[in-house]
Amino acid sequence: MKVDQRFSLSQEERGGQLALVFRAARELELREPATLLAELGFEELLDLAGVPPAARGELLAASRGKGEGAILVNGWQSWSSSGELGPRERFGRSILPLLNLYVDGPAPREGRAELLSYFLAAFRSGGYRLVLVSRGSDEAPLPPIAFRIARRGFSIRVEALAEGGRLAAGAAAAELRLFCAEGYFAAKEALAAALGNRARFGRLAFLGSGDSLVPGGYESWYNRYTDIDEAGISRDLEALDANGNLINRYYLQRGKPAVFQVDDGWERAVGDWEPDPAKFPRGMGGIAARAEAKGLVPGLWLAPLLVTKGSAACRERPEWLLRDSRGRPVVAGWNPNWDGKFHCLDLSIPGVGDYLEALFERVVEDWGYRYLKLDFLYAAFLRGERARGGAAYEHYDRVIGRITSRLRDSRGLPVAWLGCGAPLESSFRRFPLMRIGADTKEDWDWGAIKGLMHGGRPSAYVNLSHTIARALLDGAAFVNDPDVVFCRETRMRLSEGERELVGLVDRMLASQVMFSDDASGFGAEAAFTERLVALYDRLGGREFGAERLGPDLYRVFSRDGRVRGWINLGDRPALVAAAEAAAAEGMEALVRCASPGPRGLALERRSIALFERP
Repeated sequence: MKVDQRFSLSQEERGGQLALVFRAARELELREPATLLAELGFEELLDLAGVPPAARGELLAASRGKGEGAILVNGWQSWSSSGELGPRERFGRSILPLLNLYVDGPAPREGRAELLSYFLAAFRSGGYRLVLVSRGSDEAPLPPIAFRIARRGFSIRVEALAEGGRLAAGAAAAELRLFCAEGYFAAKEALAAALGNRARFGRLAFLGSGDSLVPGGYESWYNRYTDIDEAGISRDLEALDANGNLINRYYLQRGKPAVFQVDDGWERAVGDWEPDPAKFPRGMGGIAARAEAKGLVPGLWLAPLLVTKGSAACRERPEWLLRDSRGRPVVAGWNPNWDGKFHCLDLSIPGVGDYLEALFERVVEDWGYRYLKLDFLYAAFLRGERARGGAAYEHYDRVIGRITSRLRDSRGLPVAWLGCGAPLESSFRRFPLMRIGADTKEDWDWGAIKGLMHGGRPSAYVNLSHTIARALLDGAAFVNDPDVVFCRETRMRLSEGERELVGLVDRMLASQVMFSDDASGFGAEAAFTERLVALYDRLGGREFGAERLGPDLYRVFSRDGRVRGWINLGDRPALVAAAEAAAAEGMEALVRCASPGPRGLALERRSIALFERP
């Protein structure tokens, strides 16, 4: 183990786990995007974690590309590529640099013989997992951490993403937890213990009922996108409890709370957070009041850190924009609906924090919204010349902490905050409810953007792969939001089997069921909706996990061992080998998308097969 001379490392037992605590050996000013803390050999990690001999052999073999093994690589933010990778696999980058803004983290990009994982990395072979996770501190924000994994020689560089930060001598720079667990659910429990975030899930109790917390509701985005107005949103609201749509059947008719969220398109411009007078001439408060009157939790989408060129913030307060070394506004992304290239606020400026706090004071107290989706939060970590200096992670925690500290409105009613496009490690204490994948879509994939190799593209395929990859975080770091379930047949390019796959993966491997169909046009999807609700009832109350078997092929299983199945995200049928398929012998088929044969189960493309033990 090689610890950088600027830091000291202590090994401490905390909560029954091994904590690796890095501290500044002297007063430090951190100037580089990624500061090396230490380089750890894989065998050293096995020794530190006290890995038993049987697991040690399997994990060592996997690290050398032998046997059954995989490395869970976690992307920087909600939309970044994540998943288990085999010995010679890696995630690619878009050939269009602007698209990489949506997924890249602050660390310098990885080399061809490296993997770059943020927040945590997990090494799996057989039934064992070795997990290294950065849990930060409950007292003060610590820099987010990147794990740079060298495939040759298999060492791990631990890097603190603290550009612009200062550390006093003896100050903590990172706290990592290291553990080995046998079995998926043992690893998940150990991860939850390491992060200590479950107590914060209680903030969301008003969105759930019964033993499990599964928030749900309606959002306007995939029904109307930005083409929304007061009349259309009002029709959606009135129709939601008037027929057999999914949210009415699974939530409202059963007395469960549900959300009614207005998404992008209500505002004058991104960065000008006033209602568009042509679309909402009576403002946004009336929609919230009518939702409350129907027993729904009013929700609203905002991207509070962004500004477009035509926005009031950009015109009136140009000094608030984050700028590069030449004084130009930093480009935060590109969207044809938002005047092309857009920019972001500099959170180091005190007036920006005041402005954002006043914005949410108005949204919550004056307008009445209590489920706030904050999108595009990655913008806080873009490189730039911050007016007041300091590190991005410090400003993010201070400003976002100030906003999300409002847990009840002045009436005493609870408020929930959903993070999206958010850096996961720096957000898990502020946003117990978090989007954990790229946007879904009414199509399996988006061919034009796929051709540009954009790993965070809106796509049912990409969204599902992220939901599966980050299932380990569900109930440990976050209440995972997988995006929406589709039941409708109109304006839809997903087949019925693909919609069923989306609906089941979202319910089994995450913890929020949002819906964006046109409830006023409900009818043709009635049979599908009833079947999905019946499956939800059959599977409800169970906890599920998933493991990758090969490219686009996964096994899925319940903690109680009574449900087993397989997921094929591939464009071709997949074979579940006979030895693997034997786990379903004597079980009842809940979803039959596989045909048995002498070599195993032939699983249909883009499908899920589920079996339950009687």
